[in-house]
Amino acid sequence: MSWRRTVQRIGRRTVNPVTVTLLRLGLPAPPYSSRSALVMETVGRRSGRRRVTPMGYVRDGDASLLVVAEHGRRADWVRNALAQGTVRVWLGRQEHRGRITVLDDVDPDEVLHRIGPIHRAVVRGLAREPRAVRIDLLPGRPD
Repeated sequence: MSWRRTVQRIGRRTVNPVTVTLLRLGLPAPPYSSRSALVMETVGRRSGRRRVTPMGYVRDGDASLLVVAEHGRRADWVRNALAQGTVRVWLGRQEHRGRITVLDDVDPDEVLHRIGPIHRAVVRGLAREPRAVRIDLLPGRPD
């Protein structure tokens, strides 16, 4: 098993649950600040299980956010979100529905630079095929 997989597995089981809890309360959780982090919920495309993922973001207009998928279209959350059609997103305590689009023509380093240097270093250290992803927030109440 590669060191990247090991770090990701440890993070998913230990760090991510604490980070998700803090972010959903509107509190900072390094490397995220409370103003540059979101929590995304997808449903597993095969398991049907709820999956939550913390990630850094930057606004792209009033109703769009930009994030970076470390493994591009191979990232589980990307594959789950595309299969599901919509996702749930928490910006602090506010819940939204959204739809994702993988942006092959946008430089992920530019997005990471806008999010912040600490987040950029973490993502670049783990990334294999990073891709920028836009989350379009949908109007109306979340399901």
